[in-house]
Amino acid sequence: MRKSILNENQIMNFEFQIERMERTHFHQSIEILYVLEGNPEVKIQDKVYRTHPEDIIVINANKKHSYQSKEDVLIGFFEIDFRILGDMLETNHLLFWCNSVQNKNAAYDDMRRIMKQIFSQYFEKKGYGQVILQSMYYQLLQVLLENFMVQSDDRRFEGERSQDEERLTDISNYIHSNYRRKISLSELSEALYLSVPYLSKYIKRKMGMNFIDCVNNIRLFHALDDLLYTNNSITAIALENGFASAAAFTKLLKSTYNMTPSEYRQQMKSDSQDGTDRSSGNQKQLLEQRVSSYLDNQLVQEPTDINCGDKYIILDTEQITECKHYWKKMVNVGRVEDLLRSDMREQVVMLCRDLGFRYVRMWELFSEQMLLGNPEKTTEYNFNRVDSVFDFLAENKIRPYLEMGFKPRQLHGALNNNIYEEKVCIPFTDKRKYEHFLNAFLTHLINRYGLEEVENWYFEQWCGEDFGRGAYDERFWELFDCLYQVGKKHSDRIRIGGGGVGIQYGTERLKKMADEWGRRKFKPDFISFYCYPYIRGDEDGIAFARQSTDRDFLGNQLEMAESVIDRSALKGTPIHVTEWSSTISNRNVLNDSCYKGAYILKGIIDCFDKVEVLGYWVGSDIFAEHLDSSRMLFGGCGLINSRGIKKPAFYAYRFLNYLGKYLLYRGDNCIVTTNGNNNYSIVCHNYRHLNYKYFLKSENELEAEKLYQLYEDNQPVQINYQLTHLKNGKYKVKTYSVSEESGSIQKEWQKLGYGGPLSGSEIDYLKRICTPHIQIRTCDVTRNVLNFETRMQAQEIQYIHISYLYE
Repeated sequence: MRKSILNENQIMNFEFQIERMERTHFHQSIEILYVLEGNPEVKIQDKVYRTHPEDIIVINANKKHSYQSKEDVLIGFFEIDFRILGDMLETNHLLFWCNSVQNKNAAYDDMRRIMKQIFSQYFEKKGYGQVILQSMYYQLLQVLLENFMVQSDDRRFEGERSQDEERLTDISNYIHSNYRRKISLSELSEALYLSVPYLSKYIKRKMGMNFIDCVNNIRLFHALDDLLYTNNSITAIALENGFASAAAFTKLLKSTYNMTPSEYRQQMKSDSQDGTDRSSGNQKQLLEQRVSSYLDNQLVQEPTDINCGDKYIILDTEQITECKHYWKKMVNVGRVEDLLRSDMREQVVMLCRDLGFRYVRMWELFSEQMLLGNPEKTTEYNFNRVDSVFDFLAENKIRPYLEMGFKPRQLHGALNNNIYEEKVCIPFTDKRKYEHFLNAFLTHLINRYGLEEVENWYFEQWCGEDFGRGAYDERFWELFDCLYQVGKKHSDRIRIGGGGVGIQYGTERLKKMADEWGRRKFKPDFISFYCYPYIRGDEDGIAFARQSTDRDFLGNQLEMAESVIDRSALKGTPIHVTEWSSTISNRNVLNDSCYKGAYILKGIIDCFDKVEVLGYWVGSDIFAEHLDSSRMLFGGCGLINSRGIKKPAFYAYRFLNYLGKYLLYRGDNCIVTTNGNNNYSIVCHNYRHLNYKYFLKSENELEAEKLYQLYEDNQPVQINYQLTHLKNGKYKVKTYSVSEESGSIQKEWQKLGYGGPLSGSEIDYLKRICTPHIQIRTCDVTRNVLNFETRMQAQEIQYIHISYLYE
């Protein structure tokens, strides 16, 4: 077992390893493993992770772990003192989900930067260097705590054994944190809010020994480490590890190993004198050479200021490529029955007319409100209400994207708080009845709207993903094959896909689905994903979820999903992200704010050309109405509120709809296009990411007046543009902007004192005033170069149109 590198009262320390193998061991300290060179396989409990250089894995306390590698490795590892950190945070619940093998997060780059700065102090650990190290240790802890710590209320979907597992973890953590002092069963019972008799029997039953034996075993575990790796006296080791005396330590060791502490120390040291002792001079010299070589070849940069001044963008207007408007192909609108409502129809027309959406995604075709009939009792179906919905779409040249799954009817207030949830049962007991319905349904659609039209629709089968079980519905393959066969019987050009996998929860389920599809006869015409900024973990059999702090979450998750698809039999299959948003909550006031508009622009620009369809969740707040939604704004995910007032998120898509056919430039903050004829369109944003305060709150408890406190900063940004190879002459530069000062429905409602219920004239007033601010200026172009700048406040979005003025 590796010697602990922590000294007394030291919260963190680091070292390097070059051994190709480390045997299975565990310890109370939390470990960060950072692979610098090589590709070691890291095993934690019963899971194996194949790592690559730059991978980071946090190993939680008391987790058995080891690694092995076929080639040379260089690994940096950090140990964090569980007791000190727990005391600082006033908790024994210290659990981290930090594993770059399984997920991506921009915070990993922050960790790498800090750790490399720490590594640069390897040969300067003493004196002033120790002061520098301590400051950087706390920087690293800050990133780790803000981005990767699992709060106790993030543990959800617990199985039958989870209560026992969590209680045993609490007992173990408490003893490990306090073994150096005198502790009692009554003290532990108070901490766990349990009676002494019950806890005593519980420990005996679950651990196979009484409380005192548990404590002494842990004391012995740490004392043996000191025997091997320090020269401290037997008495000092005994007292340091919580034994009442050296005699008590000797008695326990003799009963366990049949030898005294002195005999144990002598024998173990003798066994290690075989030329392989890691502390030997040769080993230390080789390690220092490897570290020195690594540091010489690695540029360790200083932290970069996120507010690094103005941005400069220089682009050649003659360098153009095709600009695919993938973001406006489809938008989610709700259940099929929702389109029976006149107000929903009005908003759907607005979404497609003003924002350019060509498809609307709907689900729950089989709900009772659609009056299709009971498929168990009849083979005749009533399609009157279906016809009403589809006729409306056809009249407005809007096409359906129909989700054919059996999703639960639910509305989220926050990740762990559903406003309501109702499971939807599959109404077909056998495959034949489902086939009969599908055949009747598709035949009816083709006869009514024409085969050529239906061939342009999309039919998606949801996989029935279950977060808690970590799997999808076992009937998915049967349902998909049935839909595929019936659809293709009518026409090979009818598009059928699925299965709606949540790629935010890692690639494991997606890989299993892709592998299974590769073995099956019927393969999808497109594969569909959901993507919301949450991550899923599994610790000791307990599933948990938490909000992701990754500022580049959508792009990173799509990159991971693409890599899985490219390595499978589905390579080349079009990718549809059928649902995406900044949150699943429909009671999050950020949905009504300027932040949401900036978030949308950032996400769409980041994912440029990665997918065929990127379907925003959701078009209208009407979808999220419930008993608690009487206020004009209630935090719904819609682009439009339920009264038809446009939010900043709506204008993000409006600005994108103005972009031209040809791409000139795409960067972190903007996208520039042209349609030719000396006209140019720019969409830009000043997105500021959320800080740790946001992630400590429940999403449905945020206050609109204090949102500014939740951003990493509220700094403005200035972008300086230079466009070359323009026609000389005068140009009009028109800027449309939505910010806290103009176009924000949230701010305008605040000015009205959050009055509720508003009259029709007051609603009309808000519709008129919640529009972008417009600024117009004229610029002269000489020498075929146009220079201009724009300034944006935090979370502001802009559309800039540049047009040549003919004389």
